[in-house]
Amino acid sequence: MVYLDTIADKKAIQEHILGPILKLDHWPKKPIQQIENTIEISKIKRISDLGEAVNELSNGNTLIFIDGADSCISADTADWKDRSLSPPQSQRVLKGPQIGFTELANNNISLIKRFIKNNQLSIEDQTVGEETSTGVFLLFLADKTDHDILNHVRNKVKSVHLKSILDSSYIQESISEGQITPFPLVLTTERPDVVAGHLLEGKIAIVCDGSPDVLIVPALFIQFFHSPEDYYESSMFDFTRLIRILSFVTSIFLIPFYIAFVLFHQELIPSELLVSLAAQRQIVPLPLVIEVILLMVIFEVLLESSIRLPTGIMLAFSIIGTIILGQSAAEAGIVQLSTLVVISATYVLNFAIPVHPFGNAIKGIRYILVFLASTFGLYGIILGTIVLVNHLASLNSFGVPYLSPISPVKKADLKDTFIRFSLKKIINSTKRYDKDDLLKNSRK
Repeated sequence: MVYLDTIADKKAIQEHILGPILKLDHWPKKPIQQIENTIEISKIKRISDLGEAVNELSNGNTLIFIDGADSCISADTADWKDRSLSPPQSQRVLKGPQIGFTELANNNISLIKRFIKNNQLSIEDQTVGEETSTGVFLLFLADKTDHDILNHVRNKVKSVHLKSILDSSYIQESISEGQITPFPLVLTTERPDVVAGHLLEGKIAIVCDGSPDVLIVPALFIQFFHSPEDYYESSMFDFTRLIRILSFVTSIFLIPFYIAFVLFHQELIPSELLVSLAAQRQIVPLPLVIEVILLMVIFEVLLESSIRLPTGIMLAFSIIGTIILGQSAAEAGIVQLSTLVVISATYVLNFAIPVHPFGNAIKGIRYILVFLASTFGLYGIILGTIVLVNHLASLNSFGVPYLSPISPVKKADLKDTFIRFSLKKIINSTKRYDKDDLLKNSRK
């Protein structure tokens, strides 16, 4: 009997494998079959390949070798250490389930199954990473998932060629290759209720052992503005999604418009405000564009630093970094108060987006628009907007247009985009995802 002491459950080995074998009255004529029927472990399999046996051993399983047999028995005795369940950190809600994923894939799958008790829920497992042998699991509802999309995702995961996989983000980056874009084409979540909701819509979840983040594909642009709370609160007169989208658009264009108006189109600014801006401008030595970029970089540094600070000094750092530093810079004449207000408002608006990686994606776009606005004014912003919209329209997430169901328009699915209709209307209707020509042709 062979097992790894640090990851195998020795109590299970003693009680459910060794104990029953020692109780055998005589050595059976067909020992391997008899021992398979004797040991009290539900998940066992016979192995005849040495490489597969080593892989089973490294996964915490116990190998039982029998003299004279050309194969061995692998019994599941893994006892991985895991932290207790806790609320998700990056997707907190006021109302709804308060439970998040952990780093153990089996626990995460169990949490999802708790929401979907359906015999159509299928689980496929693969092993990726030559050096880490990381388990990756595809979860989907067989009667709702489009099989062309499923095959596409399955092949993408199989084609991941990384020596080591330490987190689901490794899988995310590998399967998103082929399209150059700052926008995430895969939705990540720590919440089992979110995964369950997307599975019921016919999507596919990718659970990676060792990561608390589960990937969901295909991911659509509009769904990055959806929060789990949207489905737990009444939809009547709820314009929260519209506010999030408006915040997103404003956070991209507020700074470029500020630069364009001040540098090129002063005639569009009310005269009182123009006089105030001109008075502030006289005492600031830096050009406006340099001033804006300097403040944007400082805000990025403050955000980056605050993420890694201990909780105890977070409040003191926030006061020193944002209030004292910003106010002092304005009073010292290093930056304008109006610029400080515009930059601060931009970063506050950015936090209104419920999915954190999506907020990060637009940072680069903001710098590009700042450059275009400082060079060409409003014409540069219009040019940048056209390129941005065209880029979004050209993207697809695993064969599904990224802007679906807005472009191409699909009236049936518009009930759950900008405003959520009643749950009865959106849950009881079947969703079908339009696929691009590439995926349609691959089926032929």
